Amino acid sequence: MSQLVVRTDPETDRALEHLVELTGRKRSEVVREAIRAAEYEALLTLAAQQAAALRDDPHDRAEVAAAAADLEPLRAW
Repeated sequence: MSQLVVRTDPETDRALEHLVELTGRKRSEVVREAIRAAEYEALLTLAAQQAAALRDDPHDRAEVAAAAADLEPLRAW
């Protein structure tokens, strides 16, 4: 496992110590969890942006409509 030195401001110090008190975890655990949570949030944001780009792409919407029209005769209901 690698080490990382981070300089924090007083507000971040306070928040980190508060999280340590609330969770009973070590400072390193709190920081690792925060980094993983930030990565997860960034991935969700990226997925939402990509979905919006597809939703708003007229060429892609036309392809989806054409595929749906091709499959329409196969519908059972």
